[in-house]
Amino acid sequence: MLQVQTSAGFTAPRKPARNASQRREHPDVVGTRWHTGRKAIAKLSKRRGAPRIDLGAENVILSSLPRDDYKRLLPKLERVKLTRGDLVYRAHRKIEAVYFPEDAVVTMVDALNDQRTVEVGTIGREGMVGINIFLAGAASPDQAIVQLSGTAIRLSAQDFRHELTAGAALQRLLLAYARALLAVISQSVACSQHHTIQQRLARWLLTFRDYSGGGEFMMLQSSMAAMLGARREGITEAAHKLQTASLISYCRGRIRVLDGPGLGRRSCECYRFIARQYAALNLALKLP
Repeated sequence: MLQVQTSAGFTAPRKPARNASQRREHPDVVGTRWHTGRKAIAKLSKRRGAPRIDLGAENVILSSLPRDDYKRLLPKLERVKLTRGDLVYRAHRKIEAVYFPEDAVVTMVDALNDQRTVEVGTIGREGMVGINIFLAGAASPDQAIVQLSGTAIRLSAQDFRHELTAGAALQRLLLAYARALLAVISQSVACSQHHTIQQRLARWLLTFRDYSGGGEFMMLQSSMAAMLGARREGITEAAHKLQTASLISYCRGRIRVLDGPGLGRRSCECYRFIARQYAALNLALKLP
């Protein structure tokens, strides 16, 4: 159940929790998680120049908008709660809204006819879920799944399209973000084909360590296998080796990175490549 806060500060009453079989999807259906580069992400959370406007948006794109653009958008924005496992949108279905994550993390996932899946991109506070609308599409070939619970700012697809015609600032910010995201997606494809499961798992754990602020996060081995496009047995073996080397702790789905530099040495170069993309995004947004 989405918990909605409007720009006026009203919070809708929550309905009783549903069990997993009764869980409803979001209006545009689906949700996940992913991200990279602790320093790059930290920098993206700060904006030089135009002061922030209260709705308290912690999303980089929204907080980088000029004051007048943000004021124009404010009445149309809703803060929603995204829960791990929620679907934000389904593949090949019309996207009804875009989401600007704050502390939630959403993963874009592709699925094959034989039900195998692989993560192709992760979106946190640096980006926007539903980028296909910006690229003049109405649907997406992938689905979006919430991987880390948290909040996001929701904007209807209709209002989003209207804003693109009214404000050049949002277009500029999203063009810079889209370039970074496409580079990351391209690198992820190469990573899945040429790097070992242990290297990819190390990269993935570092990414989520960054998104979670360096703290503990929840993730089942079945979810990691689905995101990495690997067999669960392969994930179990790779995670065991990392834990034996005292690089991570893992118990009942709770993961903590114990030795970031050591885990970085086990990771492939893709972790550092992605960090560089978001550092370049800093410059494109003229952030410190």
